[in-house]
Amino acid sequence: MPRFAYVDGRYLPEDQATVPVLDRGLLLGDGIFETMRAKRGALEFFDDHFDRFCRSAELVAIRQPHSRTELERICLEVCRLSGLSDASVRLTLTRGAYRGTLSDTGDPPRLIATCADAEHVDPDLYENGVSVSIASFPKVHSIDPSIKATQYLPAVLARLEADAQGCYESLFLDAKNRILELSSATFFAVRDSQILTPPLRLGILAGVTRSAVLRLAKQERIKTKEIVLAVGELETFEESFLTSAVRGIMPIVRIGGIPVGDGKPGPLTRRIIDRFKRETGRT
Repeated sequence: MPRFAYVDGRYLPEDQATVPVLDRGLLLGDGIFETMRAKRGALEFFDDHFDRFCRSAELVAIRQPHSRTELERICLEVCRLSGLSDASVRLTLTRGAYRGTLSDTGDPPRLIATCADAEHVDPDLYENGVSVSIASFPKVHSIDPSIKATQYLPAVLARLEADAQGCYESLFLDAKNRILELSSATFFAVRDSQILTPPLRLGILAGVTRSAVLRLAKQERIKTKEIVLAVGELETFEESFLTSAVRGIMPIVRIGGIPVGDGKPGPLTRRIIDRFKRETGRT
């Protein structure tokens, strides 16, 4: 069954859906996006995703004229037309057409919705954990990191480095060698039976799944702390995991060639994964 996409009010087979060559998202990276998981006709944590989508649009001054109900319907419809009961859905909003100036020319914004099968992730990665590399360049923020912008070239380059090293993901540091986040995921570590994650003030994205993990850990009476973590502390981590909207929670067993703990997914990571499964109904 062909996958479908939504572009400017039309649902079309993915291979027929097009964006004009003068779109500002294509030419200037002038857009925002949100990716979420859709399972059995429902969107996980959709209120949180919708709020962040609207906040990103406001911060970059792109008009976001669609209601919560409209966006939810569009996301679920592209999944239904594509025959996907478990999908990752991406909403992209650009400023519209480029008219030869960086200024906003008042053109209507362009909304795009696409979907993909979310069941493509190898289950062994959750069972055995993944290795991550360390990006060779620091992450420098030119815009507010709370904006989920389409300008993703640094993340692409970091992921290409990870691929070349046979790693699943790449870990970003800042200029002071402090741990930030992965190319498309949030970073967590475990030490002294406490879940640790870098604070948002360092310039990391406020991940929706990140927030869910902190909330679920509190319900499980697991201690959590937002704390500055340096790359020199890698050998003190007993466990580690990453989080993202589509992948959920995935154990990390090696960072920059250094084993995490005993090199296997740890008990606290397993516990929070199980709690997340109960919350979301994922298998």
